Amino acid sequence: MAKGKPPRTAPLPPAEPHPVVSGRWLLAAFLITIAAALASVYATMCLLFYQGQWQMLFHPSRTLTATPATAGLAFTEVHFDVTEAGTPRLDGWWIPAAPDARYAADTFLYLHDGRGSLSDTVPALANLHQLGINLFAFDYRGFGRSAGRHPTERLARADAVAAWTYLTDLRHIPGNHIVVFGDGTGATFAAALAAEFAPAGVVLEDPNPPARQVFEKDARARILPLGLLQNESLDPAADLERAHVPRLFLDRQGDTSRTRELFRKSSTPKEYFDLRRASEQQIGETLKRFMDEALRA
Repeated sequence: MAKGKPPRTAPLPPAEPHPVVSGRWLLAAFLITIAAALASVYATMCLLFYQGQWQMLFHPSRTLTATPATAGLAFTEVHFDVTEAGTPRLDGWWIPAAPDARYAADTFLYLHDGRGSLSDTVPALANLHQLGINLFAFDYRGFGRSAGRHPTERLARADAVAAWTYLTDLRHIPGNHIVVFGDGTGATFAAALAAEFAPAGVVLEDPNPPARQVFEKDARARILPLGLLQNESLDPAADLERAHVPRLFLDRQGDTSRTRELFRKSSTPKEYFDLRRASEQQIGETLKRFMDEALRA
Protein backbone atom coordinates (compact mmCIF):
# COMPACT_ATOMS: atom_id res chain seq x y z
CA MET A 1 0.00 0.00 0.00
CA ALA A 2 1.38 3.37 -0.90
CA LYS A 3 2.44 5.52 1.96
CA GLY A 4 0.27 8.55 2.77
CA LYS A 5 -3.02 7.20 1.38
CA PRO A 6 -5.81 6.49 3.94
CA PRO A 7 -7.28 3.02 3.99
CA ARG A 8 -10.45 2.53 2.09
CA THR A 9 -13.64 2.12 4.14
CA ALA A 10 -16.94 0.55 3.16
CA PRO A 11 -19.69 3.06 2.50
CA LEU A 12 -22.25 3.49 5.37
CA PRO A 13 -25.65 1.93 4.76
CA PRO A 14 -28.48 4.36 4.31
CA ALA A 15 -30.18 5.38 7.63
CA GLU A 16 -33.43 3.56 8.35
CA PRO A 17 -36.44 5.77 8.89
CA HIS A 18 -37.62 6.16 12.53
CA PRO A 19 -40.81 4.17 13.29
CA VAL A 20 -43.90 6.32 13.45
CA VAL A 21 -46.29 5.67 16.39
CA SER A 22 -49.84 6.03 15.21
CA GLY A 23 -52.30 8.22 17.08
CA ARG A 24 -54.67 5.26 17.34
CA TRP A 25 -52.06 3.24 19.24
CA LEU A 26 -51.39 6.13 21.61
CA LEU A 27 -55.10 6.54 22.26
CA ALA A 28 -55.52 2.82 22.93
CA ALA A 29 -52.58 2.83 25.32
CA PHE A 30 -54.00 5.87 27.11
CA LEU A 31 -57.44 4.29 27.46
CA ILE A 32 -55.96 1.02 28.73
CA THR A 33 -53.97 2.94 31.35
CA ILE A 34 -57.06 4.86 32.45
CA ALA A 35 -59.12 1.64 32.58
CA ALA A 36 -56.46 -0.09 34.68
CA ALA A 37 -56.33 2.86 37.07
CA LEU A 38 -60.12 2.92 37.40
CA ALA A 39 -60.22 -0.84 37.96
CA SER A 40 -57.58 -0.45 40.66
CA VAL A 41 -59.57 2.33 42.34
CA TYR A 42 -62.80 0.29 42.13
CA ALA A 43 -61.10 -2.81 43.57
CA THR A 44 -59.73 -0.67 46.40
CA MET A 45 -63.21 0.70 47.11
CA CYS A 46 -64.58 -2.86 47.20
CA LEU A 47 -61.89 -3.94 49.64
CA LEU A 48 -62.38 -0.92 51.88
CA PHE A 49 -66.14 -1.46 51.94
CA TYR A 50 -65.79 -5.17 52.66
CA GLN A 51 -63.45 -4.54 55.58
CA GLY A 52 -65.06 -1.40 56.93
CA GLN A 53 -68.80 -1.73 56.37
CA TRP A 54 -69.27 -2.09 60.12
CA GLN A 55 -68.49 1.64 60.38
CA MET A 56 -71.73 2.45 58.57
CA LEU A 57 -73.74 0.43 61.11
CA PHE A 58 -71.93 0.79 64.42
CA HIS A 59 -70.72 4.01 66.04
CA PRO A 60 -69.04 2.90 69.26
CA SER A 61 -67.56 5.05 71.98
CA ARG A 62 -64.87 4.06 74.45
CA THR A 63 -65.90 6.82 76.85
CA LEU A 64 -67.85 6.15 80.03
CA THR A 65 -69.21 9.40 81.43
CA ALA A 66 -71.95 7.99 83.64
CA THR A 67 -72.79 4.85 85.62
CA PRO A 68 -75.96 3.71 87.40
CA ALA A 69 -74.61 5.49 90.48
CA THR A 70 -75.14 8.72 88.56
CA ALA A 71 -78.87 7.96 88.71
CA GLY A 72 -78.67 6.85 92.34
CA LEU A 73 -78.72 3.12 91.59
CA ALA A 74 -76.58 0.54 93.35
CA PHE A 75 -74.76 -1.69 90.90
CA THR A 76 -71.92 -4.14 90.45
CA GLU A 77 -69.50 -3.94 87.55
CA VAL A 78 -69.23 -7.36 85.95
CA HIS A 79 -66.37 -8.69 83.81
CA PHE A 80 -67.37 -11.86 81.96
CA ASP A 81 -66.87 -14.01 78.84
CA VAL A 82 -63.39 -15.13 79.87
CA THR A 83 -60.95 -16.19 77.15
CA GLU A 84 -58.70 -19.24 77.27
CA ALA A 85 -55.98 -16.96 78.61
CA GLY A 86 -58.22 -16.05 81.55
CA THR A 87 -58.99 -12.50 80.37
CA PRO A 88 -62.62 -11.30 80.38
CA ARG A 89 -63.71 -9.75 77.11
CA LEU A 90 -66.92 -8.03 78.14
CA ASP A 91 -67.80 -5.39 80.72
CA GLY A 92 -71.28 -4.93 82.13
CA TRP A 93 -73.44 -3.76 85.02
CA TRP A 94 -75.63 -5.82 87.32
CA ILE A 95 -78.32 -3.58 88.86
CA PRO A 96 -80.31 -5.53 91.46
CA ALA A 97 -83.94 -4.95 92.30
CA ALA A 98 -84.99 -4.47 95.89
CA PRO A 99 -85.56 -7.87 97.60
CA ASP A 100 -89.28 -7.16 97.96
CA ALA A 101 -89.71 -5.65 94.48
CA ARG A 102 -92.47 -6.80 92.15
CA TYR A 103 -90.09 -8.69 89.84
CA ALA A 104 -87.27 -9.40 92.28
CA ALA A 105 -86.88 -12.93 90.88
CA ASP A 106 -86.81 -11.73 87.26
CA THR A 107 -84.26 -9.97 85.05
CA PHE A 108 -84.12 -7.67 82.06
CA LEU A 109 -81.17 -8.45 79.77
CA TYR A 110 -80.66 -5.07 78.14
CA LEU A 111 -78.99 -4.93 74.70
CA HIS A 112 -78.17 -1.36 73.79
CA ASP A 113 -78.12 0.41 70.43
CA GLY A 114 -75.15 0.33 68.06
CA ARG A 115 -73.82 3.73 69.07
CA GLY A 116 -72.23 5.23 72.16
CA SER A 117 -71.57 3.02 75.18
CA LEU A 118 -73.19 1.91 78.42
CA SER A 119 -73.05 5.50 79.62
CA ASP A 120 -75.78 6.40 77.17
CA THR A 121 -78.12 3.75 78.58
CA VAL A 122 -78.24 5.09 82.15
CA PRO A 123 -81.54 7.04 81.75
CA ALA A 124 -83.26 4.04 80.13
CA LEU A 125 -81.91 1.67 82.77
CA ALA A 126 -83.11 3.97 85.55
CA ASN A 127 -86.63 3.99 84.07
CA LEU A 128 -86.70 0.21 83.73
CA HIS A 129 -85.38 -0.26 87.26
CA GLN A 130 -88.41 1.62 88.57
CA LEU A 131 -90.52 -1.35 87.47
CA GLY A 132 -88.91 -3.38 90.27
CA ILE A 133 -86.78 -5.78 88.22
CA ASN A 134 -83.12 -6.78 88.10
CA LEU A 135 -81.15 -5.38 85.16
CA PHE A 136 -78.09 -6.65 83.34
CA ALA A 137 -76.57 -4.45 80.65
CA PHE A 138 -73.19 -4.67 78.97
CA ASP A 139 -71.02 -3.25 76.20
CA TYR A 140 -70.38 -5.28 73.06
CA ARG A 141 -66.80 -5.81 71.97
CA GLY A 142 -65.43 -2.54 70.66
CA PHE A 143 -67.64 -0.46 72.99
CA GLY A 144 -66.80 1.09 76.35
CA ARG A 145 -64.45 -1.02 78.47
CA SER A 146 -65.10 -4.24 76.61
CA ALA A 147 -62.24 -5.73 74.60
CA GLY A 148 -61.96 -5.82 70.82
CA ARG A 149 -60.84 -3.36 68.17
CA HIS A 150 -64.30 -2.74 66.74
CA PRO A 151 -67.77 -4.32 66.67
CA THR A 152 -69.33 -6.45 63.97
CA GLU A 153 -72.70 -8.15 63.78
CA ARG A 154 -71.13 -11.58 64.23
CA LEU A 155 -69.21 -10.51 67.34
CA ALA A 156 -72.15 -8.66 68.87
CA ARG A 157 -74.40 -11.71 68.39
CA ALA A 158 -71.80 -13.83 70.16
CA ASP A 159 -71.57 -11.23 72.93
CA ALA A 160 -75.35 -11.36 73.45
CA VAL A 161 -75.12 -15.15 73.78
CA ALA A 162 -72.28 -14.72 76.29
CA ALA A 163 -74.47 -12.38 78.34
CA TRP A 164 -77.33 -14.90 78.30
CA THR A 165 -74.92 -17.65 79.37
CA TYR A 166 -73.61 -15.46 82.19
CA LEU A 167 -77.12 -15.00 83.56
CA THR A 168 -78.26 -18.60 83.21
CA ASP A 169 -75.02 -20.47 84.05
CA LEU A 170 -73.25 -18.19 86.52
CA ARG A 171 -76.14 -16.39 88.17
CA HIS A 172 -78.42 -19.44 87.76
CA ILE A 173 -81.40 -17.42 86.56
CA PRO A 174 -83.88 -19.63 84.70
CA GLY A 175 -84.52 -18.61 81.11
CA ASN A 176 -88.23 -18.24 81.80
CA HIS A 177 -87.38 -15.50 84.30
CA ILE A 178 -85.45 -13.42 81.75
CA VAL A 179 -86.94 -10.82 79.42
CA VAL A 180 -84.58 -9.61 76.68
CA PHE A 181 -84.82 -5.90 75.87
CA GLY A 182 -83.29 -4.76 72.58
CA ASP A 183 -82.98 -1.08 71.73
CA GLY A 184 -82.25 -0.04 68.12
CA THR A 185 -79.48 -2.28 66.79
CA GLY A 186 -79.80 -4.31 69.99
CA ALA A 187 -83.23 -5.45 68.76
CA THR A 188 -81.50 -7.62 66.15
CA PHE A 189 -79.52 -9.43 68.85
CA ALA A 190 -82.56 -9.65 71.12
CA ALA A 191 -84.51 -11.37 68.34
CA ALA A 192 -81.63 -13.82 67.84
CA LEU A 193 -81.66 -14.73 71.54
CA ALA A 194 -85.44 -15.13 71.46
CA ALA A 195 -85.17 -17.57 68.55
CA GLU A 196 -82.31 -19.57 70.07
CA PHE A 197 -83.09 -19.71 73.79
CA ALA A 198 -86.82 -18.90 74.18
CA PRO A 199 -86.72 -16.39 77.07
CA ALA A 200 -89.90 -15.40 78.86
CA GLY A 201 -90.35 -12.56 76.39
CA VAL A 202 -88.61 -9.98 74.25
CA VAL A 203 -89.08 -6.22 74.04
CA LEU A 204 -87.97 -4.45 70.85
CA GLU A 205 -87.73 -0.67 70.88
CA ASP A 206 -87.31 1.04 67.50
CA PRO A 207 -85.52 -1.85 65.75
CA ASN A 208 -82.77 -0.81 63.36
CA PRO A 209 -83.26 -0.79 59.57
CA PRO A 210 -81.56 -3.70 57.79
CA ALA A 211 -77.95 -3.14 56.76
CA ARG A 212 -78.77 -3.28 53.04
CA GLN A 213 -81.10 -0.31 53.43
CA VAL A 214 -78.37 1.67 55.22
CA PHE A 215 -75.81 0.85 52.52
CA GLU A 216 -78.13 1.79 49.66
CA LYS A 217 -78.52 5.29 51.09
CA ASP A 218 -74.80 5.87 50.55
CA ALA A 219 -73.93 6.94 47.01
CA ARG A 220 -70.50 5.31 47.22
CA ALA A 221 -71.91 1.96 48.31
CA ARG A 222 -74.57 1.93 45.59
CA ILE A 223 -71.95 1.57 42.85
CA LEU A 224 -70.46 -1.54 44.49
CA PRO A 225 -71.59 -5.19 44.08
CA LEU A 226 -73.28 -5.32 47.48
CA GLY A 227 -74.52 -8.86 46.92
CA LEU A 228 -70.92 -10.06 46.80
CA LEU A 229 -69.39 -7.79 49.43
CA GLN A 230 -72.02 -7.46 52.15
CA ASN A 231 -71.18 -9.41 55.30
CA GLU A 232 -73.45 -7.50 57.71
CA SER A 233 -77.19 -8.07 57.68
CA LEU A 234 -78.70 -6.71 60.91
CA ASP A 235 -82.18 -7.87 60.03
CA PRO A 236 -84.19 -9.46 62.87
CA ALA A 237 -87.16 -10.42 60.65
CA ALA A 238 -86.22 -14.09 60.20
CA ASP A 239 -85.47 -14.60 63.90
CA LEU A 240 -88.75 -12.96 64.90
CA GLU A 241 -90.56 -15.34 62.57
CA ARG A 242 -88.88 -18.34 64.23
CA ALA A 243 -89.25 -17.13 67.81
CA HIS A 244 -92.46 -18.17 69.50
CA VAL A 245 -92.18 -16.10 72.65
CA PRO A 246 -94.24 -13.07 73.63
CA ARG A 247 -92.85 -9.93 72.05
CA LEU A 248 -93.63 -6.26 72.67
CA PHE A 249 -92.82 -3.70 69.98
CA LEU A 250 -92.23 -0.15 71.23
CA ASP A 251 -92.43 2.45 68.48
CA ARG A 252 -91.33 6.10 68.48
CA GLN A 253 -91.62 6.62 64.70
CA GLY A 254 -95.19 5.84 63.64
CA ASP A 255 -97.10 3.79 61.06
CA THR A 256 -94.38 3.80 58.41
CA SER A 257 -91.63 2.82 60.82
CA ARG A 258 -89.45 -0.27 60.79
CA THR A 259 -91.08 -1.21 64.12
CA ARG A 260 -94.53 -1.30 62.57
CA GLU A 261 -93.26 -3.26 59.59
CA LEU A 262 -91.64 -5.92 61.78
CA PHE A 263 -94.72 -6.09 63.98
CA ARG A 264 -96.90 -6.88 60.97
CA LYS A 265 -94.51 -9.59 59.75
CA SER A 266 -93.81 -11.10 63.18
CA SER A 267 -95.42 -14.30 64.39
CA THR A 268 -97.63 -14.33 67.47
CA PRO A 269 -97.88 -13.70 70.37
CA LYS A 270 -97.11 -10.05 69.83
CA GLU A 271 -98.13 -6.60 71.02
CA TYR A 272 -97.57 -3.11 69.62
CA PHE A 273 -97.35 0.11 71.61
CA ASP A 274 -96.96 3.62 70.20
CA LEU A 275 -94.62 5.66 72.39
CA ARG A 276 -95.07 8.99 70.60
CA ARG A 277 -97.84 10.34 72.79
CA ALA A 278 -97.49 8.02 75.78
CA SER A 279 -96.61 9.24 79.26
CA GLU A 280 -93.97 7.56 81.39
CA GLN A 281 -96.79 6.13 83.51
CA GLN A 282 -98.49 4.59 80.47
CA ILE A 283 -95.20 3.12 79.27
CA GLY A 284 -94.58 1.62 82.70
CA GLU A 285 -98.08 0.13 82.88
CA THR A 286 -97.65 -1.40 79.41
CA LEU A 287 -94.34 -2.98 80.36
CA LYS A 288 -95.77 -4.34 83.63
CA ARG A 289 -98.76 -5.83 81.86
CA PHE A 290 -96.49 -7.44 79.30
CA MET A 291 -94.14 -8.81 81.99
CA ASP A 292 -97.03 -10.14 84.06
CA GLU A 293 -98.27 -12.09 81.06
CA ALA A 294 -94.84 -13.27 79.90
CA LEU A 295 -93.22 -14.09 83.24
CA ARG A 296 -96.24 -15.71 84.83
CA ALA A 297 -97.26 -17.77 81.79
